[in-house]
Amino acid sequence: MTTTNRSTAPRNITDLDPPAFGELVSICDDLLWTRLTIPSKLDHINIYLIKDKDGWLAIDSGPSSEVNQRLWLEIVKKLPSPNKLTGLLVTHCHPDHIGLSGWLQQYFDVPVYASENEISKAKHDELDRLSSDLEKLDSFYRALGVPDTEMRELTKYSKVMDKLYGPLPESINFIEKGDSLVIGNRCWDVWSGSGHSVEHICIRSDDLGVLISGDQVLPGITPHVGTNVTSLTDNPVKKWIDSLTDLKAWVAPSALVLPAHEKIFFNAILRVDAVLEHHYKFLNKLVDMLDRWRTAEELMPFVGWGAPKGFGRYLALEEIFAHLVFLVNSGRVKVQKSRYSESMEFRST
Repeated sequence: MTTTNRSTAPRNITDLDPPAFGELVSICDDLLWTRLTIPSKLDHINIYLIKDKDGWLAIDSGPSSEVNQRLWLEIVKKLPSPNKLTGLLVTHCHPDHIGLSGWLQQYFDVPVYASENEISKAKHDELDRLSSDLEKLDSFYRALGVPDTEMRELTKYSKVMDKLYGPLPESINFIEKGDSLVIGNRCWDVWSGSGHSVEHICIRSDDLGVLISGDQVLPGITPHVGTNVTSLTDNPVKKWIDSLTDLKAWVAPSALVLPAHEKIFFNAILRVDAVLEHHYKFLNKLVDMLDRWRTAEELMPFVGWGAPKGFGRYLALEEIFAHLVFLVNSGRVKVQKSRYSESMEFRST
């Protein structure tokens, strides 16, 4: 394990190589970084461990898998004394963040902390996975303009992440925006935002000059913001823009950002501005393309995705639809039911 003796991270800390799976790297005093596996193109999730009074509090669980269970056992054995977990904080309910939370709670007998709305969504999603309502999925994809001939393939990929969820924790300690958590001898302030998920938690330590950002701020990729079959009445793009704007006022530009994926970096505000600009450009591009009535499916080649296959196509359709919902609600686009099919068609006003 890489070790250092420092209370805050130096500016050159971003040159630190990311840890291998299960390896522990010291970021600064009482703050460790490791990685777990994700069976996808994005093959890792960053896990952070904060020194607590009687052990270490973990941030996020990783997705459910036997590989990650074994990695957790190795990680805990390698922790500096006292080498045990004191708790788990779940930033949000996507499988790479919550998938092993129930197993960790049971195996290590630790409390789990999360926002109430994320846990409510996780329970709703669990019921949805168990129900396998394919008719509802088919109706959703038809509304987006997906041809019947491609429905079965798309439905298959809508379930690709289900296996990464393990049992949910039996009990949860709810935390919310404005709370302060005392972890070890330091105070961590709690913030939450919506869009990528319903009540995503971030925490910051002004003492360490650190923001643990989860998926809310990532250095090189833009988090997925989509509308799916379980959230048709939602407007996630508006919530995402509002939450990112709010986060800019909450975090210091000098803070070291510890994201859930990729490398650690400085200046969350600069990155948030770039993400906001990405979404504004995407919205304007959609308006330009809607010079006639088009479905979400028909828009894919015009917005740079071409014809993605598999899970990528599933995510692309969700993201296009979410941005169309935003534009309809803001009055820049109108929607109608197609005269020839069950799909929705969109056009600029």
